[in-house]
Amino acid sequence: MPTLAPTRTRLLQVASIRLAERGYHGTSLAAVAEDVGVSKQALLHYFGSKALLYRAVLDQLGQDLLQMLFSAMQDGQSAEQQLDSFFAELTARAVQDPWLPSLLLRVLIEDREAESGDAALPLPLQDFLEPLIAVIQATERLKGASFAQALATALHLLGGACLFPAAQAGLAQRFGPVVVEQLRDISLTQIQALRATRQ
Repeated sequence: MPTLAPTRTRLLQVASIRLAERGYHGTSLAAVAEDVGVSKQALLHYFGSKALLYRAVLDQLGQDLLQMLFSAMQDGQSAEQQLDSFFAELTARAVQDPWLPSLLLRVLIEDREAESGDAALPLPLQDFLEPLIAVIQATERLKGASFAQALATALHLLGGACLFPAAQAGLAQRFGPVVVEQLRDISLTQIQALRATRQ
């Protein structure tokens, strides 16, 4: 029988992918459990309900993003360099885990009450967005910017980092897989250039 930690981790991974692809209402507990090779009752043993599974996925996403941001916030680097480092890492992760940008976009645009079923829950990604906004407000260009101005910038940057990876399938249908492969290569080259500038 699988041990507790790997099974829970695998359930979170599979749920993240399904939520990214199908959204909250299109994701069934039975399908997540089946993909992992456990019963629906076993999944409920770990998470208790669909809303709690969704909350766990959002918490994990927030922790992962926060860890990427804190890793980018190195002493001696300007706020601009820290943002470059963070978005280079986010883009690299999005290429590695193509479901990540779709999940992030869904979390940013979907109604949290409809998804979680509980208006009292804290806003998803709050613990990540606030320090990201602080870094943006520390840049030369946006020093003294209001919270709303910095949040708008954060959303533009996050949207830009997530759009290509999330849109690959649609772009391939419209323009063909060769163009998407070229776009992927360009994206990877840009990531490598960003990484080279911060070393």
